[in-house]
Amino acid sequence: MDHYFGESISGIGREISGGFGKTMVIDRLSTNLDSMQHLSKFMTYVKIGWGLSFLLNERILGDRITRIKDMGTGVCNGGTFLETCYVKGKFENGLTLLKNSGFTHIEISEGVCNIPKRERKMAAEFARENGLFLIMEVGKKRKSEQLDLNETLDKVQEVEEFEPDLIIIEGRETGKDVEIYDGSGNIKWEWADTIGKMISFDRLMFEAPLEKQQVELILRYGNKVNLGNVSMESVGALATQRFGLRGDTFSMERQSDKFEGSPATKFVLHIIRNSVKIDQASLMRITGMSRRTVQNALMELLRGNLIQEGNDMRDLRRKVYSIIG
Repeated sequence: MDHYFGESISGIGREISGGFGKTMVIDRLSTNLDSMQHLSKFMTYVKIGWGLSFLLNERILGDRITRIKDMGTGVCNGGTFLETCYVKGKFENGLTLLKNSGFTHIEISEGVCNIPKRERKMAAEFARENGLFLIMEVGKKRKSEQLDLNETLDKVQEVEEFEPDLIIIEGRETGKDVEIYDGSGNIKWEWADTIGKMISFDRLMFEAPLEKQQVELILRYGNKVNLGNVSMESVGALATQRFGLRGDTFSMERQSDKFEGSPATKFVLHIIRNSVKIDQASLMRITGMSRRTVQNALMELLRGNLIQEGNDMRDLRRKVYSIIG
């Protein structure tokens, strides 16, 4: 079995972890570390979520972090940890605790409260001085405090001043009614695309707790897209999607090799490839793209002789599209 494909399964795992996007996994302290070991190659770093670090004494917290790091995986605090420290007037103490406990990544967020520039600058300098990976998160947790798109873009520009290694867009653990997600967990593509134009995708991470969100973001932006707030139960599933071992993304790499187009056009191509015949209205509904974006993608694919246009036999006024070959 290990050599069924002419190479070892562990070799495939190394290829996944080495060439694909970052994956941040949520640890609720209930995660069995022995089980985590088996999938550690597919995790870039583990976030001990929210303020859970407060629940453990420093020795037990340090032991847990050490075991995770021994798997070759980074460890990060939940953003709420430093927000709580700030509110309690213990911000510097919180930074010191993160360092002494062995965290490799520091996350600074404003999900619940606003942290002044002075403290954020202090945290950024602390991370650099101690060789820690600096993460800054944009977005609010409460539904009543949600930012609009322009406010989100302003916040992204604001945190860029601190030169973080990674900027995360808030998605919570629900993936609903927050930033790029609507109340049903559907992706607001105008938001995601616009944010992606501001930051290079290697420095941008979308929190995507729902597996359907993970699939759609991979289809739209490729398997190098960085995804966070992934549950331990979804780590294996996400790895198979990134590597094209599932029906949703099975042909994605082959398509990308043949066609160099925009992410939107590649996404439309994938949907058409996995449909017998599909019309423009259905493409708009599935992709969440505007009529103009879908029309431009169809024109590009038709010019490239990758798809063909025909009439719907049930309604000759409607055009349908299918893959060539």
